[in-house]
Amino acid sequence: MTLRCMRGARRGIVLVTTLLAVVLIMALLAVMVDIDTAGLRATVEESRSAQALAAADAGAQWVRALLQQHDGDLSAVLTDLAKAHSTTTLAIDADTSAQVLVGLQAPGASRSPDHIDLNVEANPQIAEAPLQVVSTAIITTGGTVVASRTVTTLLRCFHHVPPYSEVVGVIDDGGPSSIFSPGDPAGQVGSTYATDLRIHVSTEVGSASPVPASTFKDDSWSDGNPGAPGLLP
Repeated sequence: MTLRCMRGARRGIVLVTTLLAVVLIMALLAVMVDIDTAGLRATVEESRSAQALAAADAGAQWVRALLQQHDGDLSAVLTDLAKAHSTTTLAIDADTSAQVLVGLQAPGASRSPDHIDLNVEANPQIAEAPLQVVSTAIITTGGTVVASRTVTTLLRCFHHVPPYSEVVGVIDDGGPSSIFSPGDPAGQVGSTYATDLRIHVSTEVGSASPVPASTFKDDSWSDGNPGAPGLLP
């Protein structure tokens, strides 16, 4: 009778030990699954964020394409944007799309030093001017918003002269060092720390040598954003 009790106790110990081992293995598997799920989630989020950033950049390129199509005529660009409700949709895959909303911000008069550009080309055939493009992209998967990004791009626009626009600076508003403005678009004169970004104009008559026809002016303007004056207010 005593031997049977001992055998029963041993079996109970083995059973309990086995159960504990199974519970421990299941716990380890649950932790591994949780870690793998978290890693997969982070990877998906990074992918969606990259898609949103690319789509926001595409919004600025859309505006540049319209400027090229209309020979730098901003009023024609605004008309096209109004017809499209300033929105374009990009298909990423069968279930995912990006809706991109763009807004144009032309410079206004500056009562105090905000952006100061020296030697901006003012020849009437070119009429260089700054233009900020604020582009917001929203990524949707299966009808659910999964990511969004806003990018501000500062352009130098040239009326009636190709390439009609050039990118001066790009600020990713969702980046680690978001600021309100990408900076000044024009007027920089070549020096130790800057490149000559002025647009030079000349006229040619027959076979005669080109005659300089630049009409530079200084311009002080405001981007309408809050912030103190400076290189990057």
